[in-house]
Amino acid sequence: MANWNLITGIDGKFSSQDIRKNILSHIMKYYPANQVEFIERDHSAYRIAIREGEILTFDLKGKFLKAIN
Repeated sequence: MANWNLITGIDGKFSSQDIRKNILSHIMKYYPANQVEFIERDHSAYRIAIREGEILTFDLKGKFLKAIN
């Protein structure tokens, strides 16, 4: 189970709240009327599926990387 309050990364410790803010801001800006289908996290990225839309990829710090249709 992940500790969602604090994540230790290669560059040190950072708050997961910052990650969620970056991701949430991107989704609200570019997909305001859509819902998130699922969020998946692996060792290098977050993948977020937008309902009836694209799969978004963000790095572990919440920086947008790409969208796949």
